[in-house]
Amino acid sequence: MNAVKLLLVEDDPLLGEALYEALDRKGYRTRLAVCGAEALSACCDESFDLVLQDVRLPDADGLDVLADILAAQPRCHALVMTGQATVEMAVRAMKLGAFDFITKPFPVDVLLMKLERLLEFRSLEKKVADLTGAGGALGRIVTRAPAMQAVLDTLAVVADSEASVLLLGESGTGKELLGEALHSLSPRSAGPLVRVNCAAIPESLIEAELFGVERGAYTGAERSRPGYLEFAHGGTLFLDEIGELSQAVQAKLLRVLGERSSTRVGGTSPYELNFRLLCATNRDLPAMIAAGEFREDLYYRINVISLQIPPLRERREDIPLLAAHFIERFSSDPGKKIRMTPEVLERLMLLPWPGNVRELSNLIEQLSLLYPGQQIHQRHLPPSPANGQPLGTIFEKITVGIPLKEAITEFERHYIDRVLSSTGGRKSRAAEILGVSRKSLWEKLREESA
Repeated sequence: MNAVKLLLVEDDPLLGEALYEALDRKGYRTRLAVCGAEALSACCDESFDLVLQDVRLPDADGLDVLADILAAQPRCHALVMTGQATVEMAVRAMKLGAFDFITKPFPVDVLLMKLERLLEFRSLEKKVADLTGAGGALGRIVTRAPAMQAVLDTLAVVADSEASVLLLGESGTGKELLGEALHSLSPRSAGPLVRVNCAAIPESLIEAELFGVERGAYTGAERSRPGYLEFAHGGTLFLDEIGELSQAVQAKLLRVLGERSSTRVGGTSPYELNFRLLCATNRDLPAMIAAGEFREDLYYRINVISLQIPPLRERREDIPLLAAHFIERFSSDPGKKIRMTPEVLERLMLLPWPGNVRELSNLIEQLSLLYPGQQIHQRHLPPSPANGQPLGTIFEKITVGIPLKEAITEFERHYIDRVLSSTGGRKSRAAEILGVSRKSLWEKLREESA
């Protein structure tokens, strides 16, 4: 804490001295300024981490002074003090870049708590800057979750090999990003990384796209052209959504991987293949094997090493980091960056996130476009879905004409079912989302089954 430098701008001598002493006891390196001119002079002398700014000053508008301070020291974070909090003042302060405001008179403990929250947010921003600015292939992967870190540790170990790697996980968890990192860490990093989304290519064209085609092989094949396998020579072939391949293409791919050579569609001359294979899927391949939809021999060929990517709901400690990362990505202009209140961050950490990191990215992009430069409160968030389904659709399931008490009970039952579905049946996680104890959830479930 003693490294945190704080500029206290307060014209009331008694309050200023009291706050100075309280901050000093907590380990803040505090400098007191009693007017706007003195505050700006202090900013010319040294840099500050935080500024605690009074709105009313004897020589200037406190918010005008704050704007000058933040312009001179853009890395500084601000907390505003005011005796008369109005909506207009709050909006103006937030647009200038203030993290939060506190209304006088206030208990010192409340002020210290708000400063602690501000420091936590500042620490998150620093971590994001360190991660996104780090050199190396893993610099773009924002995480501090043990579950995700275990994946990265395994990835770093296997990257140096030639083994085929299968990336497993729900849509939006970052499988493509991990595939790029694995290629960049491998000895083949100087070669091409060829990405193929198997689900995006029509079944009638996938064979030609993968293996190449000779002129005249079929109607419309007016020239010979190589396929993705040839393009990947000397590098890495990344087959995303491999579970979408037809049985015929699976059989040919298996043969090609065994022989390390192939022929184009309509051709007879084989060509050698030299690539490392990465595959990814959000489907349950063993279940597909049991259903006769995926070849078991191909599964064992591509699954030498498998990495299970955790969904966002299992790495919730990453949500504030990722939110700060996406805020940076979608707001290159510092004056247009949105700012999340602690309450909003807490809310984001409780959502089920069926779309995972991609869904969070989309939300931050939406908020950045709709509310540039503003402080984001819960009212700015779109309606919360229950397992991807709007609450309105749950209301529609409630029987019309029953007493209110029974309707509330019926809604509660449907909502609990939805939340349990979103957590994969994990009652401890469902209880956390519902805001009840696990014991209370068990009792409600027992009442339903009675």
